[in-house]
Amino acid sequence: MSYTSFFSTREINPRFEENNKRIINWSFQTFKQKSMAKSCFGLSEKMLGSKRLENYLQLTSRYGGFSLLPEGAGNVRVSNIKKLSGGINNKTYSFLLTFTKKGFEQSFGLVLKAYSENIGLWFKICHPEEDVRPYVREFQALRSLEQAGFPVPHVYLCECDSFFLGYPFVIMRKEEVTQESINKLDSFASTLARLHNLEVDKLEIKSLKFPKNDSAFARDYLICLKYFLNESRHYRSLKKDFDYAISWLESSLADNKCPQYCLIHGEYHPGHTLITIDNKLEVIDWEGVKIGDPAFDVGYAYHMVKLMYDVKNPNSGEKAAERFVSEYSKTFHGDIHSRLKFYQIVGILGVTIAVSSWVSNPLEAYRRFGYKGFARALAFPYLRSNRVGKKWLNADFLVSYLPYFQDFLKITLKE
Repeated sequence: MSYTSFFSTREINPRFEENNKRIINWSFQTFKQKSMAKSCFGLSEKMLGSKRLENYLQLTSRYGGFSLLPEGAGNVRVSNIKKLSGGINNKTYSFLLTFTKKGFEQSFGLVLKAYSENIGLWFKICHPEEDVRPYVREFQALRSLEQAGFPVPHVYLCECDSFFLGYPFVIMRKEEVTQESINKLDSFASTLARLHNLEVDKLEIKSLKFPKNDSAFARDYLICLKYFLNESRHYRSLKKDFDYAISWLESSLADNKCPQYCLIHGEYHPGHTLITIDNKLEVIDWEGVKIGDPAFDVGYAYHMVKLMYDVKNPNSGEKAAERFVSEYSKTFHGDIHSRLKFYQIVGILGVTIAVSSWVSNPLEAYRRFGYKGFARALAFPYLRSNRVGKKWLNADFLVSYLPYFQDFLKITLKE
């Protein structure tokens, strides 16, 4: 690894001499040899070892252009490592960084987000010219959004080399959370509108590119959905509904051109927002960030609000979703209503195809979700045909997407 590539997301100190660069490269190579981990994404808490993280932070402090540790810091310790969440493509950990300086001990709560190096369909098929690394895209988006005054966590560094901890990662400040953001539905809606009101050109996020024309974003998303559908396995009844939805989207493509693209989150839902102790809503998990149609975020979030609001009372979820759209429209400077139905179907179709692909493949379900996912996949074909089985399956949040999608499709496209 070269000195330049290590600091690709940070400014390099121009005062370093050539001799210092050789020392840095030698130190990095030695560190790699001692702490190299197999670069895979079967991440576990053990793989984020406190000693390895301490060594990494001390190394960047001694030789790097940026460090979490101030000059002269000693007795560096990493402790209280906890797994906060784990998705298909990333895992998030919190930890406490402690050090002494001038005889005083200081501690900071931090979050480390680890990433898979798999390339998503969006880049593999439609946008190979863009920066495909989600950790770089998220890091740059967080930096730019914070500078623009948008509520996101403060991010400190992005490490692109997987050899140090076994995967690329981003380190950011840990926020103290008070409650779920779904209780702040109006703020949830207006925050999304504020994001869409930002001028993308002024944000200067280098890893993002504008779609080629006013219909390119919708067309590219449809291409990805069709590819994913054709490359994965599905039960016949679900496949029939997927094909019908794709057919409707294709026939409606010409009527859903975007008049003005903006920065979109890509996976905006209540689980990707936090309410901090000072009663502010912050938006997290930006690896899906793109320049696209704001109607996509609204259509996707519509379903997430509806499903997450109150599982015991579906009517309250419906009202909450409609209220979310209404509150968003009050703050957003444009108009997304003519394209909302199109992106409501796009949003729920993408999630449902993914769930269906592993429900029909128990081994894939086990690989992604462990024994519980394996049990869901095995039980699904036997239980979906009787009342008791359907009730059990609908109680499972992920599997409940399947009947929800089918019902939504019938109601929305009944004309």
